[in-house]
Amino acid sequence: MGADREPLAEADRISADWLSLREAADAAARESTRAAVAALVAEAAPRTVVDVGCGTGAGGRWLLPLLEGDERWILLDHDSELLASTAHRLAERGARGPVETRQADVGDLDEVLASAGPGTLTIASALLDLLTPAQIRRLLEAVGRHQVPLLVALTVTGGMDPSPRHPDDELVSSAFNRHQQRGGRCGPRAAEVLLSAADDLRLPTQTWETPWQLGPQDTALLGQLVRDRAEVAEEQLTAEQDGDAVARVRRWREERLAQRAHGTLHLEIGHLDVLVGRAGLEPATKRL
Repeated sequence: MGADREPLAEADRISADWLSLREAADAAARESTRAAVAALVAEAAPRTVVDVGCGTGAGGRWLLPLLEGDERWILLDHDSELLASTAHRLAERGARGPVETRQADVGDLDEVLASAGPGTLTIASALLDLLTPAQIRRLLEAVGRHQVPLLVALTVTGGMDPSPRHPDDELVSSAFNRHQQRGGRCGPRAAEVLLSAADDLRLPTQTWETPWQLGPQDTALLGQLVRDRAEVAEEQLTAEQDGDAVARVRRWREERLAQRAHGTLHLEIGHLDVLVGRAGLEPATKRL
């Protein structure tokens, strides 16, 4: 199996608890894309939806109210346990068509699309940062070869804009972003890599900024995000043997968690949605 077909390492498999915790913030962030996606599916209603790296299926559940409801679904993921529960939740939400699950890699998408037939829409959510540039290119080559649109949601851009400011925000954010690029993964460069590869393959793209806007109403997510970012930044700086920076990250975590407990912490986390391979919709933001 080539490097662009390797499944994600076990450590990179995202927990179902985290995916469920972020679903409300994801949905709020994607409100800016709803009208454009509704126009896309109204113009050419998909017969089949392929969800790449479906996780708990939040991307499919967000899309489902915009569809007719009787579409065929093909769910792709590495996690067999998630696949079974995601298929069930999608049916519970109102999917009336057949729901198929496949324990598969991005490198299997070409074969999946070959069997999916005409009228297929491919979607992926919060996935690209975990992929290598070769995997992203393979994803684009597959949708380009089969001439199906690809809607990629909530790709992290590396931006973290907190309020109030803290002198070590940049230290934490930079260390976190470096860690996300370990093993050749794209991390916060994923959207840039996708758009560059799409240009090279002459696939049209449109983009929408879809940042998380988190505040006191997002207490659980804020707490988990602060702890996770601090843990990852600490791991990165420990590997870089920067003990002073590690101590600063620990202080940052405690001070941010205290602000979160008092309801004074706000965080904006940058994300981007991208539509590939379908022209004619008016983008809400300029192309990167």
